Amino acid sequence: MFIRSKRVFIDGKLKPACISIHSGHIGEIHSYTYMASEALDAGNWMILPGAIDVHTHMREPEAVQKEDFYSGSAAALAGGVTTYFDMPCYQAPPTTTVGALSEKERLAAAKSVADYGFHLGATNENGDLIRRLQPPSVKAFLSDTHSILSLTPSGFERHCSGLDKAKPLVVHCEDRVMAEKRAAQYKTHEQIRSPEVALSSVKFAAALGKKYKRRMHFCHLTTAAEIKAAKAGSGFIPVLDKKKKGAPLHTVEVTPHHLFLSDADLERLKGWGMVNPPLRERKEVAKLWKSLKQVDMIASDHAPHLPADKEAGAAGFPGVQTMVPLMLHAVLGGKLKLEEAVRLFSRGPAEAFTLQRKGRIAPGYDADFIIFNPQENWNVNLNDLHSKAGWSPYEGWKLRGKIIGVFLRGEQAVWDGEMQVRAGFGKPVQRLPMIGTERLDLRKHAKERYSLQ
Repeated sequence: MFIRSKRVFIDGKLKPACISIHSGHIGEIHSYTYMASEALDAGNWMILPGAIDVHTHMREPEAVQKEDFYSGSAAALAGGVTTYFDMPCYQAPPTTTVGALSEKERLAAAKSVADYGFHLGATNENGDLIRRLQPPSVKAFLSDTHSILSLTPSGFERHCSGLDKAKPLVVHCEDRVMAEKRAAQYKTHEQIRSPEVALSSVKFAAALGKKYKRRMHFCHLTTAAEIKAAKAGSGFIPVLDKKKKGAPLHTVEVTPHHLFLSDADLERLKGWGMVNPPLRERKEVAKLWKSLKQVDMIASDHAPHLPADKEAGAAGFPGVQTMVPLMLHAVLGGKLKLEEAVRLFSRGPAEAFTLQRKGRIAPGYDADFIIFNPQENWNVNLNDLHSKAGWSPYEGWKLRGKIIGVFLRGEQAVWDGEMQVRAGFGKPVQRLPMIGTERLDLRKHAKERYSLQ
């Protein structure tokens, strides 16, 4: 198969090219006129690498009325996200055992239309399990956002030393003790979980990361001060591209809602603006935009809740389908360069999470593409969104440019918003490094030995 365009994103620039695809991978990149009669011609539409979202909450198996692996992955694909990672913060059961993780793998294999991965959850009790398993990544909470997964300082340090230093320890940073003290002084969510609460926790985690010289990935940072603290003195590790000096030991992500929304939007959202960490003041949002060169990736923190849940105060926004469109809207509006946007939603996460065939349009990489028409605008309409959430903080926004199609491993997966592939088309991008009878034996005994229930 061949696909061509006058604007293919290759090595940081838009170039005319014809791409050959073999068995789901990019074969060679030829001149635009190569095999012209046989190639799918995208004309002046941009061909960009598929996006990678390392921070989603697909809700299955606990709350499938809010989202499941089919609806969530369909939302991802329609928004140009060809690979997503699911977070472990569930309570029935939490993804803190091999058994719980294996069940998620089974469900995603049957339902997901996009490629997927999972973060295993860290608890105060499962340090020995994680030390033995050495999963690809582990999620740690330093706040009471999810009580089952909330770590003590000593519990967090055990995971800092126990997980392979080259694997990312993914951390949610909010200082629990400071937040509790502020709750006695302040009333609003935004005042209680203030920037100071986040910064204190970032400094604590960064210090441990530096002490153990380990990979640390900081979720949803909301201020320039947090980014600076997370990056301070972290050093570098080798990356997939040998031409580069290395990737930072400490990587950081920011979310679209912390870039495109502020506490000034709370009145418009009419009580549905609750999110952790909270929306910040406009002056902090402006500083966050200026800090994007120090940011490794954009991540949606897709956390769908139904309208009734939001009315009851549930924290979180749906966002996996609107993440890439918002970033490309910013590009067309002159707020961000295209190469920076692609780095943030594609190459950056691929390098940080060592996805060796994702994140670039180059020979040998997966043929994951976004077909983007910068000339066509669209309105964020609930009827076009695949998530079960049934609402969006961006409803009614007019965005510049439109995703026309998405290819995953060489297959036309989405065209004009419609799914072209069936449930189960998605594939895992990484798995636990234990296989065969030992893995099965661990799955059999994991719940009784390590479950928190």
